Amino acid sequence: MDGGAPTSAVAAPAPGNRKERILDALGDPAAREILLMLNDAPMSAQEMLSSNRIPQSTLYRKLHDLQEIGLVGVQRTAITPEGKRVDLYRSLLERLAVEMYGRTLRIDVKYRDLATERLQTMWKDYRREATR
Repeated sequence: MDGGAPTSAVAAPAPGNRKERILDALGDPAAREILLMLNDAPMSAQEMLSSNRIPQSTLYRKLHDLQEIGLVGVQRTAITPEGKRVDLYRSLLERLAVEMYGRTLRIDVKYRDLATERLQTMWKDYRREATR
């Protein structure tokens, strides 16, 4: 059972299918590693590539899959010193629990609110600039 709606811009799949896709993602080592990397702070794909051994094509495919099922979203877009636009990805999972009761599998998900995180970051940056 979902604890909230995904905040990703990508449309969520049908609820019955979603549970299976979440379980599949948790069973995939590369997808799990991506979710764990993006849990503490947003990262670009390049940062993720430099901090693990996931091949580039696999990383982008897994990011797309995780976005599709609402487990990863783009927290913000940044501009590099070279002027290149870079998406910073973030896990949308605040909490995820998988429980088994008899013959029933239950998934309880609490989603992170990226819009609130963006506002908090902007406010913190504004306050830092204001005190200079």
